[in-house]
Amino acid sequence: MRGLEKVRAEVSLTALAYNIRRVLNLVAFDELMAAVKAAPG
Repeated sequence: MRGLEKVRAEVSLTALAYNIRRVLNLVAFDELMAAVKAAPG
């Protein structure tokens, strides 16, 4: 990527993907789905 804005976006997406994978590994998938369904909204 070129440009600070594009690099920041790429780093943000990478961090998001890392955090999602980390949550899935730390929390049982069934528990996560139950929490998502129980969330307001």
